[in-house]
Amino acid sequence: MRSKVAQRILAETPEETKVFARMYADIVVRIHELLKENHLNQKELADKLEKRPSEINKWLTGEHNFTLRSLAKLQVELGEPIINVPHRKSITAADGTAGYVTVYKNTAAITNDAEFKTVWKKSKPNTKTPLANVS
Repeated sequence: MRSKVAQRILAETPEETKVFARMYADIVVRIHELLKENHLNQKELADKLEKRPSEINKWLTGEHNFTLRSLAKLQVELGEPIINVPHRKSITAADGTAGYVTVYKNTAAITNDAEFKTVWKKSKPNTKTPLANVS
């Protein structure tokens, strides 16, 4: 359980600060994934970007405010998108109803051949039983 001080600080933290922290963490995790996939370390990335290794370290430890330009450079060097901006595409279902689909990859979506169903699956009820009651 969180302490009362931590709870108070969290309650007083502006929502945009919480969103920023989550987004920054997601970006850093994505960069680390791409470094691992490309078999690169921070020094090699720094060499590719013509930056000092200490600057790359700041980027990946939360001491840097990413710009779109720095994210674009990273994306070019790592060969994969780091962030994706969703796009809404209008669709028409087989029954004639119109709707939208959200596309998260920054490429054109072809929805003509896709079949869309409006049936929802029923989820399983949560039937987990606690192993012990701890007070």
